[in-house]
Amino acid sequence: MKNIKDFYPDKYCSGDYEQVDNGIFKVEDTYYTSLSFEQEPELGENDNAGDISQYPLEDILKEFGVFVQDFYDDYNLLDSNTCHLEFAGGLENIRGLRSIIGKHVYNKSEFVGPQEFIRLVIE
Repeated sequence: MKNIKDFYPDKYCSGDYEQVDNGIFKVEDTYYTSLSFEQEPELGENDNAGDISQYPLEDILKEFGVFVQDFYDDYNLLDSNTCHLEFAGGLENIRGLRSIIGKHVYNKSEFVGPQEFIRLVIE
């Protein structure tokens, strides 16, 4: 994933969402943020927004303790390479997730002896 940026969908302007911090919104006890990014086929990710790769997304969800709330089907089209996702979770988890904005995030294979491990890299 590269070119990770804030994404502000129209729904955040509705009365249901309360902005609590830069790019972070709240409805009841759940916090939300939306991000856009580009996948990197050369690193094993898919090549269009209509097919978001499981990895490194799943590792990001685990790392920050968040989940995908909305896949924004109207934005994630096969002819686009910019993906859009809404994430949800606790406030500190969402703040942690937002630390990847502007960074490069990918999985890297490493060997320890004969065993292969996949590590999430955020740089």
